[in-house]
Amino acid sequence: MGNVPLSPYRLLADRIAARILAGQYPPGARLPRPIDLEQEGHPIETIREALRWLVEYGWAEIGPGGGYYVTDNGMANGIDWDTLQASVEAHLRGSTR
Repeated sequence: MGNVPLSPYRLLADRIAARILAGQYPPGARLPRPIDLEQEGHPIETIREALRWLVEYGWAEIGPGGGYYVTDNGMANGIDWDTLQASVEAHLRGSTR
């Protein structure tokens, strides 16, 4: 199967996940606010979908006041972080699994 381009929201979600893996956003840290991401040029619907994806796959959770925070349990929906890191790195390189 050839490379299929990722949707804009997945590209944004993968970039945020890569920052989490790099330690820029450690467990428990608040992720950028949607308005901050919007100021970087991302459409609001792309931002919403990216944040939903991060929550769905266990990278983030909604915290007090509705902000998004990095999960601190070291696991994401039963998948270890090494597996998630490999997935993010593969997507950032442009592969599809």
